[in-house]
Amino acid sequence: MEASLYAYGVARVRAKRSFMLKPEDYENMLRAPTVHQALTHLRSVSDLGKDIPQTDNPQDIEKHLLDKFTYILRVLVESVRDRARDFLEAAINKYEYETLKALLKAKFLDIPRDEASLMAPPIGRYSGALYTSIISARNIEQAIDLLPDIELKALIRESLRQAESIKSPIPIETAIDKSLYTRLWRLADELRESDRKYIRHLLGIEIDVKNILALVRGKFLGLQPSALEGMLLPLSYMLKLDLKSLSSQPLTSILQSLAATYYGRAISPLAKDVTEIERSLQLLWVKENEVVFLHYPFTLSVFYAFANLKYAELKDVRAILLSKLVELPPQRVLPLIMRHREKLSF
Repeated sequence: MEASLYAYGVARVRAKRSFMLKPEDYENMLRAPTVHQALTHLRSVSDLGKDIPQTDNPQDIEKHLLDKFTYILRVLVESVRDRARDFLEAAINKYEYETLKALLKAKFLDIPRDEASLMAPPIGRYSGALYTSIISARNIEQAIDLLPDIELKALIRESLRQAESIKSPIPIETAIDKSLYTRLWRLADELRESDRKYIRHLLGIEIDVKNILALVRGKFLGLQPSALEGMLLPLSYMLKLDLKSLSSQPLTSILQSLAATYYGRAISPLAKDVTEIERSLQLLWVKENEVVFLHYPFTLSVFYAFANLKYAELKDVRAILLSKLVELPPQRVLPLIMRHREKLSF
């Protein structure tokens, strides 16, 4: 019964997974002299690239990628039912919030529009005219005023005061994450036991990673422990540490403590900057989602892991294609790549 519940949907996921890009596909697109050659390769190997137009118009490229991504996720959602569908629909909304966080971060840091657009693919509510309006806003306050979610807008406005006092967008990102992950964790608790176990594993990894990054970023910024405590999500999974107590320790002690945890394979006690840690944790997150296909074949986690990996691929493809339009060299694009970055020879 457990296997038959998801048998049809899992078969569809595995069929779609066969269209995911390999390291050599990334290499081919990154090395392509023009966006047209990169598009030609993408069209030949990826479901995201099927029928993609040969164009220099970034809006046309983005619309095509987003339409394909949305369709792929909709097929996933329609493959499950009841509480599994409720969770998956809410979880997929996570990608909208990632776009919102990137937009607000770019606006807070006054990042130029062209560079900001590489950080944030337009998804869901944060696409189309609203995306353009936010990225074109004069300042962070005007960008927040444009948000359609009244409750979330209030939380972000409140976090903005702390963000301005410490000169960092971390409190804004944390406010959005607290709202999102508290809800996802609650929905995960309502799933069947076998689904709950593996979904909570993936969610828990994400939550731990966000807490690690908030703690390390805050320390690199020299923030006081009281400020750091407010940036932590009120959830924990495999991070068996008292993060609030740890926030009063020097950075070297924090890194040593983190290196002794489940996340030690991604955190070196000798790390010199937060970017190095962030990239390693991104890779760990990708690997955790890939492992699902080896060990948990007939649970909801297969659908969620595939959605996460497809989202990472969407961001990677978009960054590669748009970088061709602004003539960025591959070395400048690599920091934006999530999947296969460690295998690319640039």
